[in-house]
This record gives sequence, C-alpha cells and structure tokens, in this order.
Amino acid sequence: MIALGSGAPTRAICSTLIAEAFGRVGYPILPSIERLVQTPGVSRSRRREILHIRHYSLYTPADFDLSPYFAIVKPTIEEGFNYKGLRWARDRVRAASRPHRA
Repeated sequence: MIALGSGAPTRAICSTLIAEAFGRVGYPILPSIERLVQTPGVSRSRRREILHIRHYSLYTPADFDLSPYFAIVKPTIEEGFNYKGLRWARDRVRAASRPHRA
C-alpha cells in the first residue's frame, strides 16, 4: 500500500507506477491505435495512424510483455536456464538434518 496525497492509503501495483513514469515522459507502452484513411486526391488515399496513450492506471504487467516498444530481457532463460539445478535453502536444511553414514 502506498499513501498518495492526504487521503487514505491507496493500493497501487508496480505496473501502474511504471506506466505512470513512462506516460510522464511520453513513452508508449501499449497505445490504442486509431487508423484514418485520408483521400487527398481522387486517385490515391493515404493511411494515417494516431496513437492514444491510455491512462496509467489501466495498465497490467502483461501490457509490458505485449508492447512492441519493450524488449523483455531474461538472460538466464536465453542462456539455457535449468530450474532443476537451483539449490534452495530448504535443501541445505534437509541435508544437514540427515544422519551421517559412516
């Protein structure tokens, strides 16, 4: 929970805070696209796209994954990450509690 202003604490998720920061600098996350077809002359028409930035409170974590403007970097997965090879603290505790064999 985060206290915003002088009111009661407000729940905010991390994606909302990140979306607000990107919105303040005008960087797109996942804008809605309005497509217009203009007909300047009789023989040709031109397409034009207008991007609309959504309010930051409407973003979810998945929007950052879906955005064409972000590259999600997960280096451990790209390098052949093996989750079965992780050593967890509970495994150390179990190993320490086993009787030693002579």
